[in-house]
Amino acid sequence: MALGKIKADQLEHSTAGTVDTQYVVNGSAKVLGNLQADGSSNTAVSLNISSVTDGSAGLNTVAVTNAFTAALAVSALIANHDSSYNRTHTVDDTSASSFITRSVTASGGTLTDVNPAHSIAFFGDLA
Repeated sequence: MALGKIKADQLEHSTAGTVDTQYVVNGSAKVLGNLQADGSSNTAVSLNISSVTDGSAGLNTVAVTNAFTAALAVSALIANHDSSYNRTHTVDDTSASSFITRSVTASGGTLTDVNPAHSIAFFGDLA
């Protein structure tokens, strides 16, 4: 059985209106994940993540299954709140196929594991 293509410039819903497909393609997350402090990823909320490696305290390296066309330019990192820490979370060392999440205490800048987990989303063009 051959696979076909669907080509459309717009999507229309019977009651919700119409949207250009460029908004669907360009506005959809290409990587989603929920990272644990031990460097694992909750696969129930994972998209396009091939592996997560626990570097050291506060560092996780995430490899993506399908690479982006260039270094990951747009990301969102959401940390679940833990009242025992006031943390800062960043995404560093991005490339087309991987990135590092870094979690530090806001008071002293010390790398620290995130518990509970934090969530990530990346947007961009896949290669």
